[in-house]
Amino acid sequence: MRAKVERIDQHHFRFSIRGMTGDIDVALEKPLGPSPKELILAALCGCTGTDIIDLMKKFGVEYTHLELEARADLTDHHPKVFKSIDLQYSVSGVTEKTEWIIEAVKRSTHQYSGTAAMLSKACPIQYKVLVNQEVVATGTADFSAPPSTAKS
Repeated sequence: MRAKVERIDQHHFRFSIRGMTGDIDVALEKPLGPSPKELILAALCGCTGTDIIDLMKKFGVEYTHLELEARADLTDHHPKVFKSIDLQYSVSGVTEKTEWIIEAVKRSTHQYSGTAAMLSKACPIQYKVLVNQEVVATGTADFSAPPSTAKS
């Protein structure tokens, strides 16, 4: 893996990754892109979201919409790091197999997501699973041992 950033001005950078570009900016007023820490949260959502998509397909879960949201508070003093991360999985259009959605999230947050595994070494990651807008599970990411898995 490789990433490159070039300063544009002030605290505005342009990144280049595999020929794709984007902006990073920590300006408090009118930022021209997400901050580095916001990109970390987006990377977490994208990494675990990919696991969830693949596992729900494997488990035969049909759904119409998947959305992930990560929120984090920062410590008060420098270096300002995440105190903890709250990760919410929202799946809608589901008529059955809710238990397999929960299993997919457990496997991602306990076994598969490399981004979650790295971040969980720095701060706790709590998750909540909503199916059709109803909370069906909560937990904490834990990569110390593989999860107990249901038969698929």
